[in-house]
Amino acid sequence: MDYKLSAQEIIEQLGGVENIRTAAHCMTRLRLSLHDDAMFDEAKTKDIEVVKGVNQTGEQLQIILGTGVVNKVYKEVMAIINSTGTELDEAAEGGNAFQRLSRVFGDVFIPIIPVIIASGILLGLKSFLLSAGWLSTESAWFDIANVIIDTGFAFLPVLVAWSATKKFGGTPALGILIGLMLIAPQLPSPASVARGTAEPIWLDIFGYTYGLVGFHGSILVAVGAGLLLSLAEKTFSRIVPDVIDMIATPILAVVTTFFVIFFGIGPILNVMEGWLVSFFEWLFLLPVGIGGFIIGGLQQVLVITGLHHALWIIDIQFIEQTGTNLYQPIRNASVLGQTGAVFAFVAYAYRHHYDKIRPRALAAGVSGMFGITEPVIFGFTLNYGKPFLFGCLGSAVGGMFSTGLALSAPGMGAAGVAGILYFLGDSAGLALYLIQSVITMAIPFVLTYIYLERKRLDLSE
Repeated sequence: MDYKLSAQEIIEQLGGVENIRTAAHCMTRLRLSLHDDAMFDEAKTKDIEVVKGVNQTGEQLQIILGTGVVNKVYKEVMAIINSTGTELDEAAEGGNAFQRLSRVFGDVFIPIIPVIIASGILLGLKSFLLSAGWLSTESAWFDIANVIIDTGFAFLPVLVAWSATKKFGGTPALGILIGLMLIAPQLPSPASVARGTAEPIWLDIFGYTYGLVGFHGSILVAVGAGLLLSLAEKTFSRIVPDVIDMIATPILAVVTTFFVIFFGIGPILNVMEGWLVSFFEWLFLLPVGIGGFIIGGLQQVLVITGLHHALWIIDIQFIEQTGTNLYQPIRNASVLGQTGAVFAFVAYAYRHHYDKIRPRALAAGVSGMFGITEPVIFGFTLNYGKPFLFGCLGSAVGGMFSTGLALSAPGMGAAGVAGILYFLGDSAGLALYLIQSVITMAIPFVLTYIYLERKRLDLSE
């Protein structure tokens, strides 16, 4: 694939470099804003080989390219822009308050999603190796496996604090430092204190006894620490004399953030995080899987806007607080619902000899089978309306199936085929996961195929 050529073609259909106001990217999409939207040629953009679809969210234009591809195309796009000497504006944070807040969490989590996915899959593999008897808890290899597998989750607050500090304009290295303070070995974890295996560090503050604990596994606290550190650093940098700025500003920012987090907003954010997880746990355990039906049906609606990244906090906290993840099977259902719908396009195209569209639909379906649905949604189901709704219906039924039976996974970050790895050591769980997957895909496949045949839609290009 010639990514430089693809970047040139995309820029041309955007109206040229001079029409690009902001440019960024996430895991699957170029995220752009233009000076003049009328100069953008959507039809010709969709004809570019690497483009899987186009979506407009408020002032933001999203060009769906897929994982891996988006990084390479974005690099070439920026190289072309920089070669012209054009300076882009900072990405605007449009939308309502909820959209802006969700986008903040998305921007914080996107850089660390590879860590979450890798650690989640490896966690599932460890469970399989233990259940199969290939790995013993008494073996030295078990300790090595824990280093490889558990490090990502153990130091997740550090990664989140780093990413949040970078997002809010602070010094990333200081974000790492404050993140390490959140999980410092001198501080007992809240979980160990709750189990009675450790005692808080008791402090006397103006006659009030305060129990100091760490914030191991607390994602909201890490995000809050990154935000506060960035604000403190910018504030002190403005008021500290230049001659001592390099020394004084980092010290003041870190110390201020530490005390405000540990003795102020940290415990509040930690409680709020617990309430959030409790709410989702209550929702997922409602009778006959009602909660799973609701969340499963709405999940891909969030994907359209890119707001789904904000919900990673739920998976992380489920694993941290309960040791298992009720959300993963629902995510699997949300992915496979749209995938089942796009495979109906494959079957319809095969029967009616739409040879040009069939490989594109098949490629989108394979992508969906491994958890990436943007090519499916923006390339096919959403374009035709009802197939997207059929996919959401399948996802809702699949979510209801999993929550009705309290199906959960020992990891997070993977769905579809990759999600099978979580259940390899659990024959009952694996059977339920596969049954859920089949049901989820079958409903939208049948409904979409009937819809296409009745409408006799012309898929030729």
